[in-house]
Amino acid sequence: MKRFTLSAMLALVLLSTLSSAALAQSGQRRSASRNSIFTHSSIEQAWESAVAEKKMLLVMFKTDHCHFCTKMLSETYVHPAIKQMLAKDTETVLADAKDYRALVKRMGIRGYPTTLLISPQGDVLDLVEGFVDAKAFAKRVGPLLAKQATRLGDASAAHIQSSTVDR
Repeated sequence: MKRFTLSAMLALVLLSTLSSAALAQSGQRRSASRNSIFTHSSIEQAWESAVAEKKMLLVMFKTDHCHFCTKMLSETYVHPAIKQMLAKDTETVLADAKDYRALVKRMGIRGYPTTLLISPQGDVLDLVEGFVDAKAFAKRVGPLLAKQATRLGDASAAHIQSSTVDR
């Protein structure tokens, strides 16, 4: 697993052109409204909130016309258990890869969808490549969220057992 701090990652994002950033925000705002689990319109905005609230940051990178991105959005992220798992302890953003080309390159992202789970300290805890169904997603991400919440002293950590996600 690559260890990469988010401050370096955000520096790369800020090097993007202003026109690219404007496109990203308008496109992500539309995406965020269609997929209510994604609450922020930009990675920068989500990161600021994650740090301030001491929450995990979940970023799903997608591309246009990506069958498996659409499938993940319509099957995995709409599952009630996944929504519940992510709602309490994460800040979320749906990012279009074309709007974050430098970051995608730096992170070594090769395919889509790709989901990053980042701690409030800026450590990339997981990089999930490709489509993952709700049960597998919960089994992979749930323990990381529970562990992070416990580390931050949240006794009511919203963790999920893979058995609660039945398909």
